[in-house]
Order: sequence, then structure tokens, then C-alpha cells
Amino acid sequence: MIWLSLRLPGWVFSATVLLHEISFVNRVQRCAWLHGITLILAALLTAAVATSIAPPPTCDVGAGEDVGCARGFETRERDGYGSFRWTDGDARVTLIASGYGVPVVVEIVMAAPRPPETPSPSVTLAVATTSVTGTLSDAPRRYLLLLRPDLLSGDAFHITIQSDTWKPPNDRRNLGVLVYRASVASARMLALPSVQHVLALLAIGLVASLIGRNAISLIGRTAVALAVIGGCGVLWVWLPARTVPFLPFYAVLLGGVAFLFAWLERREPRHVPTADCRPALLVASGGVALDALLVTGVARGDWSVAVIAAQAACVVWGMWHNIGRTLTLSGVLQIALVVRLAALTTRLLCGEIGSDPDVELFYNYGRATLELGLPVVEYPSGALIPWAILALPTSRELFALALPICNTVADLLIVWAIWSMSKRRSSSSTSGNTELACFYALSPLLLPFWHGKYDPLPTAFLALGLAAHTHRRIVWSGAALGIGGALKWTPWLAAPALALAHLSSREDRRYAYILAFGGGLCAAVAATALPFALIDGERFLAPYLIQGRRAITGESVWFLAVLTTDPEYWARLPAPWGSVETGGTMMGIAVGVQGIVLASLILSALRFPSSTWRPAALAALAPAAFLLLNRVFSPQYMVTITAALLIACAIAGQSSRHTRGIVLLLTIAQATNLLIWPNTVPWWPMLSAVMFAVALAALAWLTVITVQKERAAD
Repeated sequence: MIWLSLRLPGWVFSATVLLHEISFVNRVQRCAWLHGITLILAALLTAAVATSIAPPPTCDVGAGEDVGCARGFETRERDGYGSFRWTDGDARVTLIASGYGVPVVVEIVMAAPRPPETPSPSVTLAVATTSVTGTLSDAPRRYLLLLRPDLLSGDAFHITIQSDTWKPPNDRRNLGVLVYRASVASARMLALPSVQHVLALLAIGLVASLIGRNAISLIGRTAVALAVIGGCGVLWVWLPARTVPFLPFYAVLLGGVAFLFAWLERREPRHVPTADCRPALLVASGGVALDALLVTGVARGDWSVAVIAAQAACVVWGMWHNIGRTLTLSGVLQIALVVRLAALTTRLLCGEIGSDPDVELFYNYGRATLELGLPVVEYPSGALIPWAILALPTSRELFALALPICNTVADLLIVWAIWSMSKRRSSSSTSGNTELACFYALSPLLLPFWHGKYDPLPTAFLALGLAAHTHRRIVWSGAALGIGGALKWTPWLAAPALALAHLSSREDRRYAYILAFGGGLCAAVAATALPFALIDGERFLAPYLIQGRRAITGESVWFLAVLTTDPEYWARLPAPWGSVETGGTMMGIAVGVQGIVLASLILSALRFPSSTWRPAALAALAPAAFLLLNRVFSPQYMVTITAALLIACAIAGQSSRHTRGIVLLLTIAQATNLLIWPNTVPWWPMLSAVMFAVALAALAWLTVITVQKERAAD
């Protein structure tokens, strides 16, 4: 999707949105054509001015902003000359929005260092139908290409770099040449603006004008659209390399979102009184603005504590305003998208896309899967499937952009699942505990894990599996949990509680339910994991053996127990994510306690043979308990823990007082979790103790509420 949208002609989407806008508005006001023409002229004028006064198109290869212009390179590096990247023999640099009608001189800085015994490589530079071949110096040099305007596209032109490769000792890579920088070096002349980017600006403006179309006058919506187009033009001039390449992408993305919400709003009942989403949207904007302080590095050290505390306060205030009120599905999803798309924009403008080291690791695993079939990894083999799909374009840059988009889709599914179960659990069809979905939708304290990890994806399958169970879609419930567990084990822990609930059910079809649930689970596991087991059984089992041999980590609750016996462990631990060798006794205690708690939760499902809901709540609590009590803990587990506890709270159907308590505990847990990683503070063990205390308190609270016999089951 991302790969195609960056290359999709902007006029197709812009024309579609324009026709939709005009057809809608023309039914209520005769000045719709004036509205459309105004936006067309504004987009054209903005693009023309930006093309004239913006700096020449430049690709600073090796910098964080090269995600929009570099393709087919190795990882980012830096030397005394500047940032650079190695080509892999066939790379490409794209210079975007140079304009039509002027000759172009391209300047590209390259080098081809080689050992003395290795000859200099032959390098071919190609643009359109023009190419030149030669050899490069070992040191960085500037190379100029004069290109005729009739050979160029004013939207974008691609510089292809092909060269011989060599393989350094103890290095798996095949290296071509070093590329430092590429830019248009000619004096700027009057040029016609890029057609694709004119239409992208128009599409973005039209989408902005659709917002609040039932509450804002046409003049007000036109003003909003003009402001958005002008803002994009300012960013075009101010940060061209971080803005211009993504305008067509945002046009397609925002347009698709606008049509999705228009469809959802038509399906929502009009007679249901709903809460005002504006406070939640205000909180979302504030949370993302505070997140930007952390992303840009403005808030560091002790200042990061204040910023994260402010984020937590914003979330609690916003949730307090909405608890007890009904939120529509489209409203909750809009909040989720505002948070994530604004955070994506922040990271693009700051050049921080792909800054998490795990993004590079996931890409390497995906490429190794495509090339080798089954590499040795520490993750279950099913995780290789989404990584391989995202790595298909053979571009680290597109992978870094696609991963948060994939996680955004997963987060929307989680929000939908929580909202759906809350509505279905409610005794009335017009009210429900939907504010829990709003809490996950806000979640600015989970943004670091949305950006660079992949935990939202298995968590989404966990949520879908539980939602399918409550909707009596038994086969789909088993299949979703099977796929989720193949991606990252923990969703499998929800399956035993659901299976026992079916087994102890008094329904006549209980055996058919068990077969359907088990069949869906096994079929999903076989489809996602069996092919890898057939490729190489030893490598397939390697992740399970690796994880089974791991020691207690500093981020786990058991490290706190170790500190009570010997405080010197803190001084000997280099970082929270380091391992602690404690001997077999503490390991045995950790595994034993974890097993007892899990068994108690799962077997408690037998107490509710006629209930669909309470076993589902216990099934949601099992993965959360496993992660909180695991001897290996990672901060990204908070994504799954948060979603699981919210699902359990939604299924339990509790009062506003209980909901406020769970929201407060989870907010504290998320905030303290961020101060352990990625914003590590020197006194992190104390924050770790607070985090586990409140998270385990929320887990215990929900468990007690769920298993109380005096609470009538459905």
C-alpha cells in the first residue's frame, strides 16, 4: 500500500475527491463550484510559489530525512565527510518536484573505496534514457550531470546507480559505492510546478474541507482547507526533503480515511445520544504535541519526566470527561487516527522514521526470509510473514514507513474490538462502556512502541479472537488466536480458558463448539507455522529454545525481588534490559509463580459453564498475567497488557467508578514504563516497582471482579 501510494498518480484520487465534494455540497449550496475552483487555484498557486522559492530538490543520503528519496541502500553510516550509505549494486535516488521546463544540473557526491588489491568498480549513472559509465575515486568527489528538460518529469526523476560490488571480510553485505548527497545544482529558473503535487495539495485541501461538513458553513470549511493548503506550502519551502515526497502519500491516506468515516457515519443510528468528541480530540492533540518534544530531543533527562507526567495528566483529564458517556465508533476511530497520523507526521518532519534499531532488525529478518526461507531468529516463525511482506520492495526506507502504518491498522482493529465488546456487553443497545476504547485510542504513552515495534499486530489478533468469541463466531475466534500466537506466543494463552468454557458448557452443541474452535486454531497455526517447520525443523524450534534459556532481565518484576536480597545487582547491571544471573532458585520461583497464576486464571473458566463473557475476560487476563510475571520483560509488552486489561474491564461491564480506577492505574503504568525505556532515568528501579505494583493491582482487581460468584453471569 505504501509502496504503491508513493507512486500513484495524484490526479486520480484528487479528481475522485473533488467530484465527491462537489456532488455533496451542491445538494445544499449553489456555491460549491466556487468552493472547488477556489481550492484548485489555491493548490496551483501554492505549488507554483513553493517551486520557485524552495531550495533545490536534495537527497541527503544517510540522514534521517532520506526515507523519502533513497531506495536500495544499506544501513545509514557516517564518516569525516558526512552521512552516507553503501549501495548494494543497484540503488536509486529520487529528486522530487524539480518543476517543468528548465534544464537541470544534477550534483551527486560519491566515493568507491576499495582495498589496494581490488580494482576500482565500474559505475553507471542513469536518468531516464540518459546514462554515463565510469570509475570513481576512493575519496568523496562531486560528479555533475547536465540533463535536458525534455528528458525529465517535473514531478520526480530517478537517478539509478549501478556498480560492481565487493564483500569485505566478516561482512555479509555486498557493497557497491558510497553515496553522500544528490541535489539539483543549477541556478533556479522559472519552472512550472509539479502536476502530481498540485493535485496532492488539492486532495489534502478537499479532505480538510470535509471535516465538520455538517457543523461548519461552506465558507468556514473553505477557510480551513485554504489554511491546510497554505500550511503544506510553508512546510514545502521550510522542510522540502521531509515534506514534498510524502504529499501524494498523505493525499491517498487522508482521502481513504475520509471516505471510511463518511461510510461509518451513515451506518450509525441518529437517535442515540453520544458524547462530544472534542475534548478527547483536544487531549489527543496535546498528547501528540508533548510527544513531539520527546521525539525532537527538546525534552531530555529530568524534563522528559515532566513531559511524560503531563501526557499522563492529559489522558486522565480527557478520560474523566468521557467516562459514563457513549462514544460512536467513528468518533473513537477518529481519535485513534489523529493521534497516530499526527505522530507519524512529527517523526517524518523530524527525520526520525526508522530510528528504532528494531526497525532495521525486522527488515533484515524479512529480507533473510525472502532469500533463505527461514533464518535463525529469536521470534516465532510466524512473525517473519509480515516482515517479509513489508520488505518486498527491497527498501529499508519504505519498510520504516510501512511498519507504523501497519501498526496503525492493528491499533484501529484493537479499538474496534474493545468498542464492539463494550457495546455488546451492555444491557442496552444505546449505551456501553465505550470510553475504554477511547483510552486505547488516545494512548500517547504507547507511541514509541507503535513507531518501532510490532506488538500491536499480535495484540490485534488477540482482541479479534476474543471479540469473535463474544459474537459467537467460534471458528474465527480460534483462527484469530492461532494467527496471533504464531506472530508472538502470548495470544495462545487465551485459548485454554475459552476451550474449557466450551467444554464445561451446558449447551447441547458444546462438542461441536470445541471442534470448531480447535479446528480454527489448528488450521491457522498450520497455515502460518507449518511451512517453516517443514523448511527446517531445527531453525523452527530455535526461538523456543533461545527464549527458554534466557535469564532474568532488569526490566522484569523478578529483578526487583533479586534487589531485595542483594542491592548490589543494581550497580552491576549496565542497563535495564541487561540480564542478571541469579541461579536456579530464583528462576524456579519465577516460573512456578507464573505457572500457578496462569493455571488459576485458566481453570477459573470452569466456574462459568453458561457464560460467554466471564471466560472471555479470564482469557484476556491470562496473557497480561504471563507478561507481567515473566522473567524476561520488555517495555513494549505494555501494548498487549493495556489492551488485555481494557478488554477484561469492558467484558466485566463495570461501573464508572471501576472504569476510572482501571484507567488511572493503566495510565500510571504506561507513564512509568516510558521512564524505564526509551527515556531511561537513573532511578528507574523505583519506577519499575511502581509500574509493576499498579499493573498487578489492576490485574488482581479485574480478576477478583470477574470470578466473584455473587456477580450474576449472563
